[in-house]
Amino acid sequence: MSDPIGQLVEFIEKNRVELGLVVAAKKGRLNLFTVAGRQASLNTNRVLSMSPGAMGSEAPRAAQQAYLAEVQDSRDKLAEQVDVTELWELVFEEADPLTLRDLAQLAFGRPTSGDQISATLRALFNERIHFRLAGSQFLAYSPEQIEAKRLQAEREQARQAQVAAGVDFLKNLPGDGPLPEAPPELARLLVDYLVFQEDSSQVKLAKEVVAGAEVGGAKKLFRLLVSLGVLEPHHNLELIRQGISPTFAPEAEAQAHALDPNPEHGGTRTDLTDLYTFTIDGNFTTDFDDALSFEPDENGGGTVGVHITDAGAIMPPEGPLEEEARLRATSLYLPDDRLPMLPPRLSEDQLSLRQGELRPGLSVLARLDPEGRLIDYRLERSLLRVHKRLTYDEADGMLESDPRLAGLHAICHALRRRRGEAGAYFLPLPEVLVGVDPATKEVWVRRVDRNGPSREMVAETAILGNWLFALFLADSGAPALFRTQAKPSEPIEERDPGDIYHHFKQRRLLNRVEITTKPGLHSSLGVHPYTHATSPIRRYLDLVMQRQIGSILCGGPPLYSAKELEDVAMEVGPSVRRAMRVRQVRQRYWLLQWLRQRQDQPQPAVVMERQMRRWQLLLTDIMMLVNIPIRAGQDLSPGLEVEVMVERVDPFEDILRVKLV
Repeated sequence: MSDPIGQLVEFIEKNRVELGLVVAAKKGRLNLFTVAGRQASLNTNRVLSMSPGAMGSEAPRAAQQAYLAEVQDSRDKLAEQVDVTELWELVFEEADPLTLRDLAQLAFGRPTSGDQISATLRALFNERIHFRLAGSQFLAYSPEQIEAKRLQAEREQARQAQVAAGVDFLKNLPGDGPLPEAPPELARLLVDYLVFQEDSSQVKLAKEVVAGAEVGGAKKLFRLLVSLGVLEPHHNLELIRQGISPTFAPEAEAQAHALDPNPEHGGTRTDLTDLYTFTIDGNFTTDFDDALSFEPDENGGGTVGVHITDAGAIMPPEGPLEEEARLRATSLYLPDDRLPMLPPRLSEDQLSLRQGELRPGLSVLARLDPEGRLIDYRLERSLLRVHKRLTYDEADGMLESDPRLAGLHAICHALRRRRGEAGAYFLPLPEVLVGVDPATKEVWVRRVDRNGPSREMVAETAILGNWLFALFLADSGAPALFRTQAKPSEPIEERDPGDIYHHFKQRRLLNRVEITTKPGLHSSLGVHPYTHATSPIRRYLDLVMQRQIGSILCGGPPLYSAKELEDVAMEVGPSVRRAMRVRQVRQRYWLLQWLRQRQDQPQPAVVMERQMRRWQLLLTDIMMLVNIPIRAGQDLSPGLEVEVMVERVDPFEDILRVKLV
């Protein structure tokens, strides 16, 4: 390279063409004075063009800068004369990169000046659609590459317009009075970002809108969306996060309306409408999938009837309704909402065992002696008409006056005792019911004893029914989904039902329940075999098992093979876990709201265990675990009953901090 001092050089800096005057050179590096008025050191291999300058390196800096600005302006104007598209059409079939001088000669003709070479460089680099820089040369893109870049540029332009529109809308919201309706596309974008954050589908776009509008963190964004009417003040974001729709697909609703609800549907049935049957459920239950009956024997004991709505006979195993049920997998009961597995037209009406309504059923009729031993049983495809709907409290209050309820309770108590003798574990923990007043959003919490008489009857008859359904399937040799649970590796020690600390700890020793096509022991229930088929309008796998049983009772082959059952269980499992996640998160949210309403009230707790740097406590009124840091002078031990006060609670952020009273 000849002496470069005093030469004009161009190079790429911060993604743009920069112009500089060489004022010194040493060992492959050039010292420059740039058009921006700063000193720069440049490796010679970064030089894209070099041309003689008209001002010496010794000239005053102000004069140099003015000269460089004049040159740059001249070259920018000259670059506007370069038709990049026409230039590309001349060379796009060339496989090798072309020099700037070659391209400048095609653009301006021969000979070419340094200004023309520079103008070509600026035109090609700034346009970036037809050529790409390859070292110090340019390579023409193929037509396919250009079309892809054109589409990308259009998308980017549209994205920038979307950002500008979103920012403009948010920054110009009125400070007082009603707010305008948010554009639907903007509302969807912000909700998606609020829920999924970095995993949102358009995270870059959402971040630019949020940053440009200076919205701030998640809570501020949530409040903004509430004020715009996009979300409710206590919107269930976890429902969105888990992809569970609160409404049914129109196709599923249409099929639900078109189903034939005739109880005779699917063949002959045994008329059990004269049998006195009753339901026992919670005060707010609207979907009744099981009813009970009891007919005493003269010599003691009697016949226990477990009657299940025969949803499997009404619902076809294919179509949009079936797809929706399989996708949902389970009904979801939340403190402030109810999301049934089937449309309410079916789950709360045509398939629900409502008092006085004729319904198809699948009935288990089990003869038991006074000690709860099974004498015989039979399964019937039945016609049912429930005579009485009872709540748990009503059933408890009628035990002494109603001989059927009293007899059923005695038999259920015997069944429970026999399960205990067979190895069942009884580790009762209170059930926490949480509800929300729709108008005031006041939260109520009720702790329920699971060992109440009517709850014991419902639990024992469900276990009896599922055991006998499993026994029928196993004896028939039909493929089935059995529920098994291995025995715990450590002995289970039962204590007083009120010993919450002990039972909570003991439950952690139990093994997971497995779903398998091979019958086996369910250790904590003390039965063998066991399945789930008593809640076909609330649980999809129960519906599948009911269809299997109904097909065999009709004299036909099993509806599902073992492989098909394994596949459906594997498919449904994630859906069940998603639903349980929503329930867990939502229950906790409203319990935190309940605690916030009672921040000035001490809460009873029991110390569970010492962890690394904290104690784990159980808030016994709401059965919620919480941690407190270990501090010097604390005299705590597992099982100790204490009281705590809430220091900070934030349901939206899922934050709860407590301190010992």
